[in-house]
Amino acid sequence: MTESMKNTFDWKEVCDLFCIREDEQPREEEREKILKRINKVTDEFGRDYVIRKIALHTH
Repeated sequence: MTESMKNTFDWKEVCDLFCIREDEQPREEEREKILKRINKVTDEFGRDYVIRKIALHTH
């Protein structure tokens, strides 16, 4: 795994973390906005922080 892969999320990971089913997925432009926001926070605070915050709010 490269350093950039460790510091960003891809759409499949976001779907897994938020339990987004295939039939619930937003349009491509909305996906890009979501990924941009998540990865911005990831750059600032790290992947572990983002995963913990998502887990606290979704489970």
